[in-house]
Amino acid sequence: MIQTDLLHEHLENAISKLHLLITFTQEDIEDIKQAKHDSIFSRNNDKVCIIKEFEIAKNMIDKEMLTLTQNNPHLSLTDILDEKSNLLLSNMRKTLENLKKINTHYARMAFAVSEFYTSITDKLIPREKADYKSRVEQSQLLKVQA
Repeated sequence: MIQTDLLHEHLENAISKLHLLITFTQEDIEDIKQAKHDSIFSRNNDKVCIIKEFEIAKNMIDKEMLTLTQNNPHLSLTDILDEKSNLLLSNMRKTLENLKKINTHYARMAFAVSEFYTSITDKLIPREKADYKSRVEQSQLLKVQA
């Protein structure tokens, strides 16, 4: 019997990190809807740490799978992995796809908010436009006198 307990542990760890990232991103989505930007920014360091922990867990999965294949060179990977390993790998893939979907949704919201604030700023303090006429638009709300 091939021991895959360590692989299971690494897979479960990686999946738990992905679930944490999903939770953080869902909280970010709710906070961006309510313009609680400080809450979003305060979570960024936690998210970066969780991402690093996921990367470490994924590297451990890769190493364990490599070790299993090296210790059993006469078997293919499908023969080495047990049913639980396959289920955990499938679960990790589905969780990654879910995280990607949620992140895409959040990114679209963040981009829309960014564009909104940029347009307001441009109306208050126009930027020079690099066009053929080399003109600067006048502010609709603010005039600067030097």
